Amino acid sequence: AVRGPAATAPTTGQRVVAVCAAGMASFLAWLCKGGKGDFARRPALREFLVRWGSHYYEQAELRGELGSIQKEKSFFAFHPHGCLSAGFTINGCFGADFAKASGRTNWLLDGNLRYKNPLFRAMSDAVANDDRHLESADKLSCQKVMATGENVALIPGGFQDAVAYQFGKDRTVFRRKKGFIKYCLQFGYRLHPVYTFGESTTFYAFTGLQRLRMRLSEYNIPMVLFFGWPLFPILPMTNARIVTYVGKAIDLPHIPTPTPEEVDQWHTKYMESLKELFVAKRTEAGFPDAQLEIL
Repeated sequence: AVRGPAATAPTTGQRVVAVCAAGMASFLAWLCKGGKGDFARRPALREFLVRWGSHYYEQAELRGELGSIQKEKSFFAFHPHGCLSAGFTINGCFGADFAKASGRTNWLLDGNLRYKNPLFRAMSDAVANDDRHLESADKLSCQKVMATGENVALIPGGFQDAVAYQFGKDRTVFRRKKGFIKYCLQFGYRLHPVYTFGESTTFYAFTGLQRLRMRLSEYNIPMVLFFGWPLFPILPMTNARIVTYVGKAIDLPHIPTPTPEEVDQWHTKYMESLKELFVAKRTEAGFPDAQLEIL
């Protein structure tokens, strides 16, 4: 604004616009965590997503070791993130078969997305029920949930997976991510590798400036630009096939204070289990030539 002798008073119209802008900013801040309680649950919306969400794709299916899943102290590590996490969302969080097998499960998401994005927060609260809760993936929230022994689902690759995304490439970024292994050891959880074939066919994405985008994504900034269904590009392509496999559980020992060497040991074992799951199921899933890159 101009100050001093040359300053002019704002017009009535400018004042109205300013008041509206300030009001909107205040409203968005109020919606964020700490400004109000949880939004109301919407069972009809949840049931709609459970019943019809998978029908959006040419194929959306959950397979694997469903019969071996235990309803407590099971940790499901989903790969890859892709652009919008179709496997994690459709076959996992809103998958009737997954819910039946796993019982109450806490789905851990980026904290900023979960609580500081007003629309996403409202949606997350609306679709929650007694067996499905969406929570922040920050350290304290993760430890608090796992201390109860309830089942947990997480995408270890997070936004780094999204940055590494390239159409037709099976990539997941967690070679240096070991926190989830440490927590499973600390709280005595069984660990299931979970892989979604076809996640890499849901969108086309910008692949340039990867080093810069990867660095920024480490601050939980989703540095991804994608294009999906031509009629509405922010939606995935409808001809995608997403087939999610739950692998055999790894029975980790309960070590309240694991050493770095113990974490490394079980992280290596987990990577090998994920590779074995990928190779064993890629032909059955319809992707016989797929190659897994762990970055």
